[in-house]
Amino acid sequence: MSGNILLDTNIIIYLSKKILTPEKVFSPNAVYAISVISKMELLGYHFQNKGDEQFLHDIIDSLIVIPLTEDIVSLTFALRKHSKIKLPDAIIYATAQKLNAKFLTNNVSDFEKIAGTVEIINPMVA
Repeated sequence: MSGNILLDTNIIIYLSKKILTPEKVFSPNAVYAISVISKMELLGYHFQNKGDEQFLHDIIDSLIVIPLTEDIVSLTFALRKHSKIKLPDAIIYATAQKLNAKFLTNNVSDFEKIAGTVEIINPMVA
């Protein structure tokens, strides 16, 4: 995989819990990012294991965190007018679309109904 890749919140959680291996997600020819929304969701996640929590902080620090911009806000509203989608998911999807990024998520069904241009990839089945 190459180019821009936006990781969904669940992908980071699966990596931290070792449900998903880094080899299934990361490639040397890609630039990896998360939405600031994912960062907020992740930092609010309750971990039973301190090692998982530290891994989470380490991986967030290694990724580009994309802030909420006016362009992303406008795109989010446009997407929500045409698709019934939760606001955080719409913001994350709009971030991927704005970056012209592939979007890695295990929640493919949450995003397939959006009439957008983002390539959605589930690394759990890829």
